[in-house]
Amino acid sequence: MTKGILINDLELGYAPLSAFHFGRFMTDKEFHSNVFDSHIYIIAQRKEITFSNFFYWEKELELSFDIEQEDNKNIIRCRLPFLQENIAKDLTETIELRLHNRKSTPTKKVDPPFKGTQAFTIQSTNPSTGKTKMLAQFTPDKLFQNYWKGHVQAVFTGEYSEMLEYDVHYVGKSTEQNICERLSGHSTFQEILTYQDSLSFKNVPSNEIMVLLFRVKDNNTMVKWGDDVTSEDISNYLTDYILPSDKTISLDAEKALIKHLQPEYNRILYKSFPNKNDLINQDYHSLILYGLTDPIKLNYKNGELNGNKDLGERNYISVERK
Repeated sequence: MTKGILINDLELGYAPLSAFHFGRFMTDKEFHSNVFDSHIYIIAQRKEITFSNFFYWEKELELSFDIEQEDNKNIIRCRLPFLQENIAKDLTETIELRLHNRKSTPTKKVDPPFKGTQAFTIQSTNPSTGKTKMLAQFTPDKLFQNYWKGHVQAVFTGEYSEMLEYDVHYVGKSTEQNICERLSGHSTFQEILTYQDSLSFKNVPSNEIMVLLFRVKDNNTMVKWGDDVTSEDISNYLTDYILPSDKTISLDAEKALIKHLQPEYNRILYKSFPNKNDLINQDYHSLILYGLTDPIKLNYKNGELNGNKDLGERNYISVERK
């Protein structure tokens, strides 16, 4: 008997965003373009992580700061060089730092050590024209993701994996429209923001509710041929088989994630999945696997789903033919 396995790797299409930051990005054209192929989203929650204790090392052209999480004694120290490929390359321009904190208002500024800073922007100003250009903008999550994907160079002191744990509230998909449009005015998203209590007494839900956008990174197929296979069967497979599209994979992955995670805000939990019309019963394979390639952890009622860049270190959700 011939058996086939389809392994699908899902990756974050963008760094995890708080509901507050996602709301600000939804109308940004560049953000729309960046997440055009992210067809799966998870709405989750974790205690907020922020920056504090900024210091600029003028000789080294480095910025140092702490990354903290509410009620977490583990503080991460980071040193970020300004002079690198994806930040600053032109030292003839003035480099400036802007800090972003929702608690800072025109009448009440947040003073040093700038505790609770939710993001910072690095920008340059041309001394001749006075024109300002944004070089980079980081939330803690974006800095972590850019680091593990190799987009920025940074040195971290401490282990930040605890800060990448998320309690899952909802899983959804958007295959026919941009995910920003799908989540604009999304009733369940608004319901979560309205009724979900903050995990910290001092915070608000929109800082803790997180939007995680996923896309299909890669898929691989493996086949174990049975004794009854013919050379024609093998030839037809090698020449004619086409992997399912990313949209098809995303539709199936959403159901698999919902059935496995059983999120409290999903009204349909796909307990009878897979049915005869689902991918496993329409495709060549007898087993389909879904895993996360980013080093995050999704917590749910009955366990946890761990992602990892290494194949052997991540958890997989399996879908078997009935």
